[in-house]
Amino acid sequence: MAPAQSSGRRRSNIRSRVDDDDDDDNSRGPASTSRHRPAADDSGDDADVPMDGSFADDTADDQLVKKLVRYALACEYARLPIRRDGIREKVLGNNSRAFKRIFDGAQAQLRHVFGMEMTELPAKEKRTLKERQKATARKAATQGGTSASTSTGTYILVSTLPAPYRAQTIVDPARAPSAHDEATYVAFYTLIISVITLSGGELSDSKLKRYLTRLNAGQNLPIDSTENVLQRMVKHGYLDKTVERATDGDDMISWAVGPRGRVEVPPQSIATFVRQVYGQVPDDFDKKLHKSLGLQNAAAVEQADSSSRRD
Repeated sequence: MAPAQSSGRRRSNIRSRVDDDDDDDNSRGPASTSRHRPAADDSGDDADVPMDGSFADDTADDQLVKKLVRYALACEYARLPIRRDGIREKVLGNNSRAFKRIFDGAQAQLRHVFGMEMTELPAKEKRTLKERQKATARKAATQGGTSASTSTGTYILVSTLPAPYRAQTIVDPARAPSAHDEATYVAFYTLIISVITLSGGELSDSKLKRYLTRLNAGQNLPIDSTENVLQRMVKHGYLDKTVERATDGDDMISWAVGPRGRVEVPPQSIATFVRQVYGQVPDDFDKKLHKSLGLQNAAAVEQADSSSRRD
């Protein structure tokens, strides 16, 4: 019986509070009606709301902008490209016509808050004979008519911070999975991209393995096996692995720099990296290096690198 008695006491207490509140309201009389807003106030509030509904539209746009910013950050965290189709499907939904407006708004938020912006990835290079033939046929089909769009519809986040603020003392490696593993991964793909770029933009599988053997990568790469790390770099877009099947079973495997690698590790970064590895360099080193990298404005790059070394 104890539970029933306790529940009865709770109900009686609640009832007594309601009665007390009613008595207080009756004692206050007409003053209690002050809790209800007069009709004049309601009309005044309505006058502040735009009749064309623009306030509601702006609020919806703000929510879509925030959603796109979160989607871009999530993709970059996993090193996945930000795809235009993914934006339409996961962010815009039925508001696909608002793509440019929402995209520009997200760009402004990314620059102002995070110091980043979405940059379109270049198209994947046509390296095999079959890929070149398809590209040539597609180009011939579009001649005389509307040219096909060269946009890839894929983006990644790149930093917009000034160069002095990109130093390691300010921007530490990401802590996922750990700062050490992230720094090791960045250093390794920067090295491989530099070697491939300085080798003419393409490297055979046998030559790449020869370089890795000289580097003793099997023992010096603590994050994973060399083969697994290379496959991860292909998945993330830093490298592009091409396999040409041969009739005799001896497949031709070659490596090139992938779209993300070309954006994140441009020739200017490779020049700085190589110079730091060499240390003391001869007088004509910069000239030869810039020629190998195909840098157009070598003098400007050299001046920027020399100023960064002084800092």
